[in-house]
Amino acid sequence: MSGCSQNAITGNTITAPERVVFSAEKTGCNYKLLDNSVTLENVTLAKALGSSMRPTIETGDTMLIKSYTEDTPLREGMIVSYSKDGKELVHRIDALYADHFTAKGDNAQNTEDVSYSAINGVVVGVLFNSDFRKPFSRHNSFSTMD
Repeated sequence: MSGCSQNAITGNTITAPERVVFSAEKTGCNYKLLDNSVTLENVTLAKALGSSMRPTIETGDTMLIKSYTEDTPLREGMIVSYSKDGKELVHRIDALYADHFTAKGDNAQNTEDVSYSAINGVVVGVLFNSDFRKPFSRHNSFSTMD
């Protein structure tokens, strides 16, 4: 068990073991084990698809996405989930403006303008798929995004 990790942006406390198998024995961490799945308050687990966020997030990685509200502080460099043209995208905030922000994938050349109302969540952590990161598999497979 790797212990608890608190995200500096959201304040969420998350526990991830070395092989990404959660245990209900750990105390002092804000999670629940329900039918072999993990539920964190206001956090959704979503699988990554595509290459736009490589190498930070690879296809098959599991993202921990905290629900977004108007009170959620945003800053350049944060990774957000948003809806655009009927698609759910996950990209990094490039610049913040009064009425919108620009975003782009880590593996992309161009930015796009996005309305703040399109944001669905903030990526607060990634559970890496060890199939893509074999050289690092001896290390903890969890990273917080701060």
